[in-house]
Amino acid sequence: MINYEIIGMRIREKRLEKQLTQERLAECLSISGEYMSKIENGRVKVNLTRLAELSVILGCPIEYFISGSVVEAPDYKSNEFIQLLEGLSSKEKDVIYKVTELITSLKK
Repeated sequence: MINYEIIGMRIREKRLEKQLTQERLAECLSISGEYMSKIENGRVKVNLTRLAELSVILGCPIEYFISGSVVEAPDYKSNEFIQLLEGLSSKEKDVIYKVTELITSLKK
């Protein structure tokens, strides 16, 4: 069973970490401050679309709001890194490779 009060507490926690007021966060979501208050107090069932928006605004993975934890696979950034490289020229890729090589050599 989903506990919307706990989800609301987690949203409030992340909002405060970002030093946002309820009103400012509500503006970002195009909702009323009163509705934002209801989300944070668990009086409304926040849907996944709204959680995704909150995730982006608050810089927090959506799974944190739902489960309270975030599990990242060891290669969690590999796909994102590959996608970034796809749009680069050979020279740009070479520079990134050399920087990465330098960073890994410093760790040894």
